[in-house]
Amino acid sequence: MIGPPERAACEQIALLRSVGYAAFGRHEQGLDVLDLVFDSLVDQPGADDVRRLRFAGHGVTLDVERTPLTVELRVFPAGPVVVEARGGDSPGDAELVSFLLRWPGSTQRPVRTAWIML
Repeated sequence: MIGPPERAACEQIALLRSVGYAAFGRHEQGLDVLDLVFDSLVDQPGADDVRRLRFAGHGVTLDVERTPLTVELRVFPAGPVVVEARGGDSPGDAELVSFLLRWPGSTQRPVRTAWIML
């Protein structure tokens, strides 16, 4: 059973998500947004020094692995895809990033990940 603090947290997350989707909709029409469904910092804290993220939605999954030296991306379903990374617009946003995925010559709509701190 969910208690009042958990229910309030869920409602706050739902509100923030809806505000985020509205912001994407105003600024980048024609894009679908991938949800962050796994973050090793939250879901497996202390596992190792590799941060793993998974974004999913609209028939697409993007796995991100960040080590101290590299960032590796895997897109499913596999195939020709163009990935662009967009960082924050302010100098203090150096680690804030969102990934845009496009499939040239395909009917697949472009997708963008939620903004995250890498």
